[in-house]
Amino acid sequence: MITVIATALCTLAAAIVGGLMQHLTATRTTRAATAERRRRALAEAIPALLAAIIRYREHQYLKFAAFRSELPDTVEARQARYAARSAVTSAMDVLFMTTQDRNLLQAAQEAVDAATALGDLRVSPGSIPETEVDDAGLRARQAHTALREASAHYLYR
Repeated sequence: MITVIATALCTLAAAIVGGLMQHLTATRTTRAATAERRRRALAEAIPALLAAIIRYREHQYLKFAAFRSELPDTVEARQARYAARSAVTSAMDVLFMTTQDRNLLQAAQEAVDAATALGDLRVSPGSIPETEVDDAGLRARQAHTALREASAHYLYR
């Protein structure tokens, strides 16, 4: 009788341990899959933000080039700049929904702020503050590089 009870307890214990191990394995697999989905989403969000920032800066430099040639600012050019800035905002929104890493988000915000600082410069046809434009452009490129490096470090650590 004791042998039957011991056998039943051992069988029950083995079933519990087996079920627990199966649960732990499933939980780890789910967590790993979730982490990989998040990594992939971030690997898409960062380049999208970097590309949007580049397009925005491109529109700012086109504005400066037109003003240097003393060409007027057109409605179409302003609309294109606004659309480019909106694309940066949308890309930042996606990034914020993709990660909670404060260092990465701070680097992204600094890159966005440095790029939009170009658009905040007071310029007009025939009046381009070259030193200010050059300084703002350098800060924007440095912040862009810092975001690129921070992103690579985060994704491949």
